[in-house]
Amino acid sequence: MRFQAAFAMALLITAGSSDARAWGCEGHRAVVFIAERLLPPATLVKARAALLAAPIDPALSRFCDPVPDDPLVDSATWADDYRAVDASTFDWHFIDLPRGLGTLTASNTRQFCPHGDCAVDAIVAQFQALTRPTSTAAVKGSALRYLLHFIGDLHQPLHATTNGDRGGNCVPIIYYDRAPQQNPNGDYSPNLHAVWDSNTIRTLMTKRGLADARALARHIADLRPLPAAVAARPPTQAVVTQWAQGAHDLGRMLVYPRLPTPIAIEPASAAMLRSCTDNRNVAQRMLAKHEVVDDRYEQASIPAIVGQLRLAGIRLAATLNAAFPN
Repeated sequence: MRFQAAFAMALLITAGSSDARAWGCEGHRAVVFIAERLLPPATLVKARAALLAAPIDPALSRFCDPVPDDPLVDSATWADDYRAVDASTFDWHFIDLPRGLGTLTASNTRQFCPHGDCAVDAIVAQFQALTRPTSTAAVKGSALRYLLHFIGDLHQPLHATTNGDRGGNCVPIIYYDRAPQQNPNGDYSPNLHAVWDSNTIRTLMTKRGLADARALARHIADLRPLPAAVAARPPTQAVVTQWAQGAHDLGRMLVYPRLPTPIAIEPASAAMLRSCTDNRNVAQRMLAKHEVVDDRYEQASIPAIVGQLRLAGIRLAATLNAAFPN
């Protein structure tokens, strides 16, 4: 009975969230915990020093509870909080690659990353800001916090895939037995994006008895051991484009095809939307499909989610080794 009650409470807590917060508090922090396991002590010292030299504004409203004893983990979700202060950073969290897109090239990356406002270009730009000798402590602190977050973001399949539906935000979902409810902004909760962002992670943690992000990271490492060491690898445009391709492939080959009611591929011209009423009122069209996410769908999703969190942690470690060489 206690497990059933806890599981029901987890559904109530997570199913109503439609914020585009990839991986949620636990997932983003698990990525950093995984990276910390792979970093040499000297790199950890330098990275933490860069954050402590330009601490988070205590007046900033925090969605996730602070982690005062670990500045790297505490900073993992800062970029989500800060975009409420600077809305110009909103598009840096994702790249709207159409579901029907196959191979990602330099040309179509530019098409779907106008003015450099997407996760791919943001990661490259923030690494350059972090490693530029003339950058101030404040610039380096912010750049590191962006990297801690955006590398996680880009590994969430629906932060690199859209089907004319704002990365699944406009696909209402019946989550187990919880029906979607319309929000004041016109979208619905639960929705497909939120399921991949955090709902499935919270359900996994409840079922496995994982108390926090550290336990989630340990569980991921137990499922598939981490490498003994990670070589430094700067996140160049080519490297980060490869990361986006991998996440996008999961989006188009797993996220949508596994839904119980088939969803046709929407036109690529509808890739970049600002509202769920766009693209011929896509949210209402998807609502009529009565899509259900239950244990069967989530069991097919969990290996991909766990694999992407693991991969994000490894790649974050490689990035930090490149940023703080020994």
